[in-house]
Amino acid sequence: MLNLNNVQQSDAPTEFSLIPHGTVCRAVMVVKMGDMEIPEFGTGMWFKQSQSSKAKWMELEFTVLGGEFDRRKFWDRIFVDGDKMNDNGVPMAKEIGLSTLRKIIDSAYGLDPTDMSEAAQQRRNISGVNDLNAMEICAKVGVKKGTNGYSDQNKLLVALTPADREYIGANQTPPVQTPSASMPQAAPAQNGAAPSWANR
Repeated sequence: MLNLNNVQQSDAPTEFSLIPHGTVCRAVMVVKMGDMEIPEFGTGMWFKQSQSSKAKWMELEFTVLGGEFDRRKFWDRIFVDGDKMNDNGVPMAKEIGLSTLRKIIDSAYGLDPTDMSEAAQQRRNISGVNDLNAMEICAKVGVKKGTNGYSDQNKLLVALTPADREYIGANQTPPVQTPSASMPQAAPAQNGAAPSWANR
């Protein structure tokens, strides 16, 4: 039996300030389990589906590495299906989702988006979205406005690559985490395993 009667209570509400919009940091990813599999994106139940539309998405958890917001977490979704189609009959959500996935891979491996060498192409050829687990990227954090009574929350604004001025490489000491347009160019990233606490 767990007796909580003697646990001290605080009258002050617990509030967590958001990571400022535009903050650039290193972050490690975890793919959250879903309830359906989409074979095109690899094996495993990594996706969820809307009950009112064709929308399908995967959920990612990010843990900040180093700097002012070390070990803070934020979350985002990558949609891979939806109702709106582009001119080629491909769901716009899938088009955007695939572009986001490529940026994540380029960020994790320190690839310039224009690099189409054989080695770079091999890096971008993944077995499935489960390969994203434990990848470390350079993330620009955004703030998503809350709706229907929900509070604002952080999200992945974009995964930065070496082509971006603000990119921070894996071996670079994180700068003071203040959103700025003057962060230095960094060395290419190297993918590594997630720290044990990143999955908590």
